[in-house]
Amino acid sequence: MSNTKIRENYRCGICGSKSLEAVIKLPNFPITGIFVSESVPGPIQGFDQTLLMCCDCLHMQLSHIIPPAQLYGDDYTHRSSASHITPTAFSDVLKYLNELRPDQRFRSILEIGCNDLMLLTKLSKMADHVVGIDPIWIGKEDDPEKATNMRVIGNYLEKVQLSKELTIAPDIVISTHNLEHIEEPVLQIRRLLDAADDDSIFLIEVPDSEIMVRNLRFDQVFHQHIHYFNFSTFLKMLEEAGGYYFSHRIHPGNWGGTIAVAFTKKPNGVKVPQTKAVTAERVKKQFNLFKRKMLDFTQTIVALEGPVYAYGAAQMLPTLAYHMESNLAFLNGILDDCKFRPGLTYPHIPVRIKRPEEINDIHDATVIITALDAVRPITRRLRDFGPAYITTPVQFY
Repeated sequence: MSNTKIRENYRCGICGSKSLEAVIKLPNFPITGIFVSESVPGPIQGFDQTLLMCCDCLHMQLSHIIPPAQLYGDDYTHRSSASHITPTAFSDVLKYLNELRPDQRFRSILEIGCNDLMLLTKLSKMADHVVGIDPIWIGKEDDPEKATNMRVIGNYLEKVQLSKELTIAPDIVISTHNLEHIEEPVLQIRRLLDAADDDSIFLIEVPDSEIMVRNLRFDQVFHQHIHYFNFSTFLKMLEEAGGYYFSHRIHPGNWGGTIAVAFTKKPNGVKVPQTKAVTAERVKKQFNLFKRKMLDFTQTIVALEGPVYAYGAAQMLPTLAYHMESNLAFLNGILDDCKFRPGLTYPHIPVRIKRPEEINDIHDATVIITALDAVRPITRRLRDFGPAYITTPVQFY
């Protein structure tokens, strides 16, 4: 980690302003989404990070960028199909797409950030040709299990020559939870606009920072998310890129709260709504409240008698541990349903991930739901096991 070349990011990624204010400081902040066979003893070895707000357009972004190769390498195991919340989230996106183009058969659909093809496979039934772009497919593009009308490009969007790779201009360009990971979102939206037909529809979903702040979901601030959009700053980004707003949907229950925006390449006659972005003072106030709640929760949990388990080996678990100011060594285990994770752990959390079926003392245990985007489905799942108590670090529902 000491050889990591971190780049500073002190120019607004939306409007280009250099007038940025620090709203949250995160010293020695851990990397998330990485699972290892053995925990590293000793204190966390993270990177100093700061959440900044642009004083001109109120967009929020991180102060430092870690190279994507380190964040999304072989240890990066997030897969859409392993998530409790993904089926609902993708269903909402497909419903919105059908509202935009009811029962239409498309010539070509492009998905940015296709991950393990869960959404792209569904889209392949709606189009003659579908293309997905994602770096987890580097060197694996010829997977024989793909649909016959599907092509996967294993690379980062920034490195793909769209004019060369897209033999058919897409009718639909869709991306869920990808734009916030991209260093220069305005530039990449411009490139996608250039690659699409004049009558194409774009549907981009990102986490909604306004909901994040309101619901104290500051576990959603992490190294992989460079940008923190809300409706106001998304519209500003779209204006800078040269796209035209068409409509939007808010999905408050998906991934901590998201906003999906549809837009076009050419003017469409739709009036752009008037919006207001969250202020720096509001972010600071809510973050301080979040920190107090996390520390109070930690004191309560460590004082409990009997076994304590976490449920949900989520990407964000190291972030929760960071804000709890604990390495979670008091846990008897981390329970998870993902078939790839049992036996693994996190770099600085000395607790193994286990299948819930392996636990013999769960009826006497307190279970902390640590996959905060999946509180409801995990609560339903826990009914089969009957723990003594179920709780979450932050009561945000």
